[in-house]
This record gives sequence, C-alpha cells and structure tokens, in this order.
Amino acid sequence: MKKARSRTARRNSIDRNWKHQVGFEALEVREMLDASGELISLRLEATDLHGNPIQQIVQGESFLVTAYIEDRRGDAGVTVNVDAANDILANPYGFFTAYFNVTYDSVGFDFDDSYGIQIGPSINPVAVSNPATDVDGYIERLGIQNIDISGNLYPSEVELLSFRMIAQQPGTYNMEEGINPHFHFDVLDYIENPNQLPEDWEINYVDGVPQLERLTGDDFIAATEDADEYFSLYHFGQQRLTASDQVYFEGVGLQVIAAQAADYQVRYVVDPTLTSGGEVSSLPQNLDEIDEWGYFYVEVYAKAPAGNAVSSGVVTVSYDPDDFAFVKAVGRTQDPSNLRYSVTFTEVDDDNGTVTVGFNSLSTNLGDDQYALIGRIQLRSEIELPVDYTNGELQSTPSSVISLSHTNATIVNTSTSIAAVINGTTPTGSSFDVWPVIYDVANGEDRAVGLADFSEFVSAFGKTVNGDPATRKFDFDHNGVVGLSDFSLFVQNFGQSAFVDSTRVYPNGYPGDLSGPAPLMGSSFLLEGEPIDTRTSSTISQPTPITETSPVAATTSTSTDSVSGNLLSLPGVSSNVSGNSTQLPEEDEAPAADPVSSPVAFDANLDSQSDLIAMTSEQWDGSLSSEEDDDRFAASADEVLALWEDENQI
Repeated sequence: MKKARSRTARRNSIDRNWKHQVGFEALEVREMLDASGELISLRLEATDLHGNPIQQIVQGESFLVTAYIEDRRGDAGVTVNVDAANDILANPYGFFTAYFNVTYDSVGFDFDDSYGIQIGPSINPVAVSNPATDVDGYIERLGIQNIDISGNLYPSEVELLSFRMIAQQPGTYNMEEGINPHFHFDVLDYIENPNQLPEDWEINYVDGVPQLERLTGDDFIAATEDADEYFSLYHFGQQRLTASDQVYFEGVGLQVIAAQAADYQVRYVVDPTLTSGGEVSSLPQNLDEIDEWGYFYVEVYAKAPAGNAVSSGVVTVSYDPDDFAFVKAVGRTQDPSNLRYSVTFTEVDDDNGTVTVGFNSLSTNLGDDQYALIGRIQLRSEIELPVDYTNGELQSTPSSVISLSHTNATIVNTSTSIAAVINGTTPTGSSFDVWPVIYDVANGEDRAVGLADFSEFVSAFGKTVNGDPATRKFDFDHNGVVGLSDFSLFVQNFGQSAFVDSTRVYPNGYPGDLSGPAPLMGSSFLLEGEPIDTRTSSTISQPTPITETSPVAATTSTSTDSVSGNLLSLPGVSSNVSGNSTQLPEEDEAPAADPVSSPVAFDANLDSQSDLIAMTSEQWDGSLSSEEDDDRFAASADEVLALWEDENQI
C-alpha cells in the first residue's frame, strides 16, 4: 500500500545572486502536437553546454536541461472566456509565476549542484526558488516569480531556466524514465510500513525514478491557494493554474552511451596558425623556447570519429600559476578568417591554474576528415630569471608543463543528424626552454626595459668586458665591448615590458649560444615596416657608417650641444620634453626612407649616437613617467653623447 505524506508548507528564500550564463544560441522550438487547449506549456530540452539540442551523451559528461515556458492564449484550439472587468484577456501577455518539480532516473543521471539554477535571459525575476535536491532523482520547487511591466505580448515560448546534470549509467531513458516536470504540489510517494514511523518510510522508486502523488483536500489548498508557489498568467485575473487540462508538461528522453572520444590535439605557437575554412591539413610545429616575458597561444584542434563532425567542444587547459597566467580566449569573433568556432563561456581559476573554455560553431562539416582549429587560449609567462653571468653564459630554465586536462565534444552524425556529447582525448602536455630578457638589467629586474636600465647601460658604455660579469650583461652581442651596436639593440627594445604582448629583438644566436660577435637584427619598428624619418641637412648631417674599430667624427650639426637640444630638433619628436609625446609627420613632408634591415645599412643610417638617443626617447612612453624621470633620461642621454664624442672612450 502506498500513501502520500503531507508536505510542510515552505516559503521561498533568496540567499544567492543568480546570474544567467550568456552566450547560448537560439534553440529550435518543437511543435507541441498534443498540447491543445492548455493555457501554459512547460517543456524541457536536453542540450550540450552551449545550448545545442542533443539526443545522446557519453557516461560521465555534463549536459544542460533547459525549461521553456509559453503563454498559449491566442494559439489555435485554446479558448479563453474573456472577462475584461476582471482583467481576463485572451492575448498572450506572458507568465507571472511558474513553480514545478522535476523527476529523473537516478541511475542514469545526477544533478550538478555546482552549476545552480540559471535564469533565462528575457526573465525579470523577483523571487527565485532555491530547489531541494537531497532526494536522488528529485528536484523540488524549481520556480520563478517574473515581473514584467512592459505590457508587451509574448506569443512564443521563452527560456525559463536551466540546470546542469551529469550522465551516469549507459542506457536509453525515455519520456517516462527520463527527466520530467510536474506540478509543484505533486509530492513524493512513500511505501507505507506499519512497523516504522512515517518519517522512516522509503520512497517508492520505479526504474530508478521516484514516484509522485497528487495532494488532495486541505493539503492541496495549502499548497495552492495559501502558498506563493503556483502557475499564473498576466491579465488572467487572480486565477491560478492548477488543473491538468490547464498546464501542458513535456519531458525529455536521452540516451547515455558507452565511452567514445573525439581526437584532440594541442599546439603551442607564438604566431596564430592560418587555416583553410577552419581546418588544417597538417598540424603546426610546437614552440620550443620563449623568453621570460613571452606571450603564446595554446591552439586546440579536434577531429570527430568517422561519420561525424565536431559542432562544439569544451576544453580545460592546466598550467602552473607560478609560471604562467591566462590572457584571453580567442574564437571566431576575434579571428573570423581562420576560426569557425565562437567562445561561449570562459571559466578561469587563477589559484589552481586552470581555464575552461567552451567553443561552438553553426557549421556542420568541421572536423569530419581533417583537424578543426576550435580555438586558441593565450597565456603569458610569469617566470622571472636573472641576467647573471657570474657562472658563465646565460642558460635556459625549463618551464612547467602545460596540458589539456579535460576535453569533450558535441558531434553530429553526418547521415542521421543525431547529436551526441562525447569524451575527448587529452594529449601529452609540453614545456619550454625559458630564457632571460637580457635588457632588463636594473631595479632588481622589474620586468620592464626603462630608464633605470638605460642609466645602468650608460655607466657601462665604452667598457671592455675582460671577464667582468657586471660589464658582460651590457655586452648584448657578445663582442667583448659595450659599444654602439649594443646601444642599438637596447634602443630597439627600450620601453618594452612583460605586461604588453610584444616581440623583443635579440642578437643573432640568442636565445641560445652567443659564442661570437653577431650582426644586429632589425628592430620591431624597422622590420614591421614603420619608416625611418627623413633627415634634412639643416638639422642632421647625412648618414655616415659607424664601426666599433675606428674613431667616430663629431656630427656636423648640433651634436656638441646638450642632447636635449638634439631631441627638440629631431623630426617626429615633440618640443615638450617632459611629455615626450611623439608626433606624426605632416602629409606634405618628404616621404620616409625605405626600412633597412642589414647591420651595415642600419648603422649607416645613424649619423651620430644622438640619433640612437632620439630613437630611445621615441620608444619611451613619457605619459608613465614623472618630471624627475624625464630629467634623469635627459641627463643620461647627455652622458652617452659625451662618451660617444670622446674617441678615447670608444
């Protein structure tokens, strides 16, 4: 014999801040052929974590159950007895309250408490029910009080709420034993045992699903008329919808399938990979080394099992937070030429070093026969390394491993269009050789190339190394003397820091072995196509070659004056020294010279060290400095110019 126990009346309590998970795409609404005559319909749908409807899921993977609600007044076959005096109208103005319970097969599925209840994007909730989930297979008191004073009609269904579940045991779970909504006043059915107290009776389960019974009498009145939990509509008087012929419920069936996996691969690159329609015929090479300020991409590729395509995926990248930090997730919005998947959500755990990103595409032919690039996750190095030559040349330090710790994919069968959430492989991670930034030499190495580094370079300029490690760190090209070529390298990296994604210019052979002198590499503002300003004879003489082995003649213009004056007269440099702002040439100025990249040509275009100092000043962002910093820069620049003009110091 079965008996329903009375439920103690409870009231809603709002004790958390609910937030809707944005980024879901519009879902296709199924026509409800058997819902004629009902005033409200409540439909459940199973989707992947991006909102795509699914029919299958692999054991252990998560999925969403989304509830959709519709005011059906105005639909064919629905009759409303209009009573304008009592505010009963036939047009669909939407729902005011909706509260319900859900049952599901406790063997096949499990409720995910960590996700909570997420409210639909068009709902204006005032009261949100905090459901009870302590009974396996039962979610009690899901619901919302919706305040909408817009007066707009709502002729189609809207997303009410969603919750997350985890697939447990393989099997096909149909509508009866899948996931189903019920009236809020339907209560658990207990098996009566005369030898036990009622609170000790066991719940009646059938095929893993807890059974419910309808309240009657005073219990029914207390749960409907005297409670805040019920179904109701705007402009339907004070009527509460509590009859089976007023509310249509539709559950969802789902098949939990045995494990299968999408093939995931990961590559670590500095430059984003180009694709053909979002796919690649071959995977790029992995990055081997970075410097301690390096930014790079973790590129994630996926390929579906035969006969399927990859429509979406979720990946978790794990890293040591002492070595690396998350920067951003990159999807189609950021790179529409090479990516076909959009970022749907990003969850970052800085403390534990994980970032989980969802990617979703509307395309149906990606990852079917080639690897699809589903997205990029940019990280940056947080490693700090000293520039210390005490024990010989600089050496690299191995980083910790970066890897994919979890992946899944939603695949669509190219023949049947059945969508399934499956596992993904987790390939072996990778580490890098990390090298110091050789230009960050001052202020305890503050992860920036700035005035303090410039000042220390000035103090070492012109010196011969002779085995002195303190001088060696300023001999960037390792030719035995701190000279003009080292200053050229310093200029090209001046103003860079670990806090901005940029590429540093190093002497040939670094990172790595610097066993001998090397030519200059072009600076970023040369190699990337920014022109060198054309100099007029009235300001600065024509370029003459500069070498480290012969005396350098004094400049023919104002090189004997303070370099501050030189800075004021150089084209492209503002006369406001304290601001150090850079001005673009006017349109009628002479065209800029072509960029040069060879060492000889580069040095030949610099008619004096004052040119290098001016270039340094152009790299410096004066907006971040104080007047004292600017004065220090000018004084240090003057000192370098004086050293350069004294041929005995070269």
